[in-house]
Amino acid sequence: MNIAQSVIVITAAGSPMGKAISLHFASLGAKLALVDIEADRLQQTQQACLAAGGNSHPFLLEKQNEASIASLINDVHLYFGSIDVLVNYWLGSDLPMLFSPASVDQFCRSMSEGATPFFIFGKQAANYMREHHCEGVIVNLAANLINTHQPINNGSKAMISGLTQSWAKELAEFNIRVGGVVPLSFANDCTPPSSNLLSQPLQYEIVRSAEYIVANDYFNGRMIEAEVG
Repeated sequence: MNIAQSVIVITAAGSPMGKAISLHFASLGAKLALVDIEADRLQQTQQACLAAGGNSHPFLLEKQNEASIASLINDVHLYFGSIDVLVNYWLGSDLPMLFSPASVDQFCRSMSEGATPFFIFGKQAANYMREHHCEGVIVNLAANLINTHQPINNGSKAMISGLTQSWAKELAEFNIRVGGVVPLSFANDCTPPSSNLLSQPLQYEIVRSAEYIVANDYFNGRMIEAEVG
């Protein structure tokens, strides 16, 4: 896919990683629909994209239910006229250990706050691409909360990988590709646990991996593990 002039929806665009992805795709000439649930950080990314000469527009998501996300997808279409790519970013926490205290409550909260909006965005974007006969791309990104040293656990990684593979098979007949990027770590040894900054080398690896998936028409149903060191 030619990234220049394509319309890319980026979820969690106000997060540090979402901002880095937005700025990179803006530099490649894409039109960006920036989505977030927090108005302040969404505006910060929007201003950064505009300052860099990008073509972007913010879309504040007030509720993360299916009706609200479907309405947002329609708003993006009305503003830009098309949707070519979804960068679907799950800022989820680790899945709990089976016998950990309150593991069921933790699992339900993780699904509700992270996995459910992630799944709905995938469904609604795919439905849009199918109905409009778009040869689109969905890029799934998985990560822990940004203030932890720990890499995503095997449960979270397996979940994102499984969804990426199953969506790719289901959407192949509609010429919609699906790929995934799993960051293995968000911080180096010198980064304090309370820091909200991602290491620059890892940001670069994640961003370039997402670009590769979008640009490579033969990449489908596979994961890229972004790692530094």
